[in-house]
Order: sequence, then structure tokens, then C-alpha cells
Amino acid sequence: MITHIFFDLGSTLYDESACIAKRIDGALSQAGAPPREVFIQKVNELAMMSWQSVKDAAEFFGLAVPPWDSSLERLYPGAAEVLEALSKKYSLGVIANQSAGGEARMAERGIRKFFDTVVLSAEAGVAKPDPEIFRLALRLSGCKAENAAMVGDRADNDIAPAKRLGMKTVWVRQGIFAEARFSCLDEGADYIVYNLRELLGIF
Repeated sequence: MITHIFFDLGSTLYDESACIAKRIDGALSQAGAPPREVFIQKVNELAMMSWQSVKDAAEFFGLAVPPWDSSLERLYPGAAEVLEALSKKYSLGVIANQSAGGEARMAERGIRKFFDTVVLSAEAGVAKPDPEIFRLALRLSGCKAENAAMVGDRADNDIAPAKRLGMKTVWVRQGIFAEARFSCLDEGADYIVYNLRELLGIF
């Protein structure tokens, strides 16, 4: 029986499209940059295999990318409503790779109140896909892996390591990694959804 649901943040609860667009614009503003459509094609090609596809595309063309601007992250439509509904039936948590200040950003965006356990890489000193960050979240929540589910957008960072620990998994196919073809997909998520509202039909 599932009692705890853990969420990733970036491209799961947060829409990062504006952050990615800013990095692309920054790369293309440099001398020697290819036409936009050529660069975007390379980004999309690399997103099938790499979690840092914009940076990798920039390096391919000999360009730099500006720092990630977390202020441009926005909640996906319906995210707060879904979290509120689920928090009434489950203990919710976050397991995410985030820069320092991630919990304060959650509070600013109005969602920190829905979570009982928050484990972020900058503060935890360990990052996904290392299974230790999942074990830490389970220990802090007092939950066994078989009673927990992990919801995330990345097969390599969220789905595969959680599944190996015995957690149920939900792959949210949205954001830049929606069409990813990582080898770990062979292990398969328990559920696949295309927006957060679909979670209410599972839990």
C-alpha cells in the first residue's frame, strides 16, 4: 500500500521552458553560432540521450551557456491543486537535485506547505541518481520503499534508481526529456503520465 509520494521538482512540478529558452538565446547570441533551427535540432537530438542537452549542444558548436536562472521557473498548471488533493490522502515528499535555496523557492511558489519531507541535493550533499538520496528521504519520512512512489520526469535520475530500491514509479513525460530514450527505460516505469492532473487517476 502506498502511503508516501515523492516528487522531483524541475520539469516535474516546475516548468523550466523559460530557463532553457534563456540558455539557448545566450548561446546563440555569440559569434559563430549556427542558425537557431540548426541549434534547436541538435538540442532535441541530444535530449534523447543527455540530461544537459543545451550545454552539450553549445559545446558541440564551441559556444558557452549562461548560468541557470531559477527565477524563471514556474509551476505547471494544476500543480498546486494536484499537490493539495494528494496531501489529504498521502504524506508527500521531494527528492530533487537543486541549487542552494531550493526550499525557500518552494515556499515562494506556494508549495512547501504540502510536503512533510524535503531532501534537496545542495543541502543533503548527495545527488540523484545516487540511491543514497532516496534512502535518506525514506529514512527521514519513516517510510519503507515498498510503501513509497516516486514521480519524476527523468528516467535516469528519478525512475531507474527509485525502482531499483523497490519504490513504485511514475514517469511524467513533459518538458525537455519527454522523448528521452535512456537505456534505463528498459526497466520501465510503473505508470506513465503526460501531465500532473493524471496523477489523480492513479493515487
